Amino acid sequence: MKKTLTRLLFILSLWGIREIRCDSCYPSSIFVPRQLSYNPIFENALTYDAKKRESSSYIFSFKPLYTQSVGSKFKKYFTIGEKCSLNVQEDNSGDVNPLWFKVIASDTTFYSSTLSFSPKKQTYGSMIYGAANVSHNVELSINTALVGARNDMHLCEKNRQNLGTSDYKTVTQSFAAAERCFGKICGKQTKVGLDDIQVKVSYSFGKTCSDCNQAYSQESIKESSNSVSEKCRFTGDIYGLLGVPTGRGSKAKYLFEPLVGSKHLQLGFGADSLWHIKEYDSGSWSLLGEVKYRYAFSAQECRSFDLKNNGQWSRYMLFVNESDTYATYPAINDLTFKAKVTPGSSFDLYLATHAQHNNWNFEIGYDFWYRTSEKIKLCCKNFPVVGVADLLGIAAQDPHSASTATISQGVQPNENQMTSDVTFVPATLRDSNCLSGAQHKALSNTLYGSIGHMFETKHAHNLELGLNVSYEFGSSVNTPDNFTTWLNCDFYF
Repeated sequence: MKKTLTRLLFILSLWGIREIRCDSCYPSSIFVPRQLSYNPIFENALTYDAKKRESSSYIFSFKPLYTQSVGSKFKKYFTIGEKCSLNVQEDNSGDVNPLWFKVIASDTTFYSSTLSFSPKKQTYGSMIYGAANVSHNVELSINTALVGARNDMHLCEKNRQNLGTSDYKTVTQSFAAAERCFGKICGKQTKVGLDDIQVKVSYSFGKTCSDCNQAYSQESIKESSNSVSEKCRFTGDIYGLLGVPTGRGSKAKYLFEPLVGSKHLQLGFGADSLWHIKEYDSGSWSLLGEVKYRYAFSAQECRSFDLKNNGQWSRYMLFVNESDTYATYPAINDLTFKAKVTPGSSFDLYLATHAQHNNWNFEIGYDFWYRTSEKIKLCCKNFPVVGVADLLGIAAQDPHSASTATISQGVQPNENQMTSDVTFVPATLRDSNCLSGAQHKALSNTLYGSIGHMFETKHAHNLELGLNVSYEFGSSVNTPDNFTTWLNCDFYF
């Protein structure tokens, strides 16, 4: 059994990594974090085993939480070609030409720098969980989180030489410019709100230990070699899930914007179970598991897009109107618009083992999570008559457009010089690259550990306090590693 499970987890991880590599090489203009309220670890840790052991009809949990992204691989998610840093060169020899950011050095010099990101995400607040027995076999539970999200790109531009003498001195200044309506990179951004609300209706099968103890005396349990009765060895639930959206969706004003909640209605189903391995006078040992599937439906959100013919980061190039081919402005202002976003499917496989000794509880567990890439359908109908700025033509005082230019090209006469169009070639809505405006596939493996203590309070109510830590290993640049710590304050009535 153990070997079969290990092989299954290994195959799932390899399959997910292979799937993710199909689209992760293209930098996205959006990062959609994993939502807390659907994570089975935060819902189940310490709570699930106690819920099955206690005869309480109602449960309320308040779980203060703090999580932050760690590691360095996530820094590649937003960059061209998944590079750790980008070479900025005005002479066309780098990954990015600063002319597209209106950074122009004096006539006899060329601007150059090294651009890198170190995106960090922090989340703080509290999970809120409640459950009630509607009947003997039916339970209604609600799980959500009231949190604040803080994102910081930690933009770093080093080795700057020959600062700009026109609109902006550095690329960093251009990223934060007032004329840039979308895709900005400047300092920390914070958002506070309520995460999506997960509603479960569960049907229980099997018997809990409390059920079994009513029918069998403690003496009979002792006589069975200190193991739990066969009639309460296994208990579980099958459930339907409703995800109620609470967010407003992405606005795309910032490249790495904080998101809390979503605009997407979700439906799902799953099953959870608890296997009692041993039952002693002073404690017990059990195994826990859950399988969950969710599907998130479509909703409109604001997203930024690159152009298919102009490559990665073309949203950070410059546009001009056909009526005035000298007046350049950030292309991202026109390449950001509403789109129909379908997040699609998510899958969780949760496993844990729980040990109880007197009033102390110990738990270690694992969660495998996979999310499909978003599907994007453009909603914009009216696209202005604009095209990629012909910087070479502007320098020669005869501009049209540069429909094939890329973010690395410039006006210097070498092999990477941009090509001017003979006549003005407008960009169209069909030129938008939907992949650049979508959250890519994601996969992670999470390990956690918990310790808790059950207190008996007045009126036969119980309170469990616990401490938990987890580490989430993202399998690619699409999913950052995350460290999380949270407390359990579980009330049983």
